[in-house]
Amino acid sequence: METVAKKRKKINHGRNLRIARTSMDITQEDLAFRVNMSQSKVSALELEEVIDDSVLDKFATALNVPVNFLKNFEPEEVINSYNVYENEFSMTHAENSQGDIMGQKIVEREENIYNPLDKVSELYERLLKEKDKQIEELKVNR
Repeated sequence: METVAKKRKKINHGRNLRIARTSMDITQEDLAFRVNMSQSKVSALELEEVIDDSVLDKFATALNVPVNFLKNFEPEEVINSYNVYENEFSMTHAENSQGDIMGQKIVEREENIYNPLDKVSELYERLLKEKDKQIEELKVNR
């Protein structure tokens, strides 16, 4: 029960909104225009821990990100997962360099290691491409 409460406390919709917006180099004013609200309201929402689903849906559409990113992204989890990955990777190579008899199993384990930062990088790259696309559309529509 306690871990569920801690996990819920980590999720911060406003922070996730700010992360998505700033990673795309979008100002609060621009985002406010896209969702038809004031810049001060966007600023206030970025400070909120919990934002209504309907509002998150608007922001997700405006930023072209999955709504689940705004609802569930936990930077601490990514960092912790990365640290686990680094420790696992270091231990595997240490075992391998000692001539471990189970070398084949170590290689198999390395192939199955998942790096959550890859997903964050993919999202960031997708957001940047979308930003460039939107800039081009704005230039064409001038």
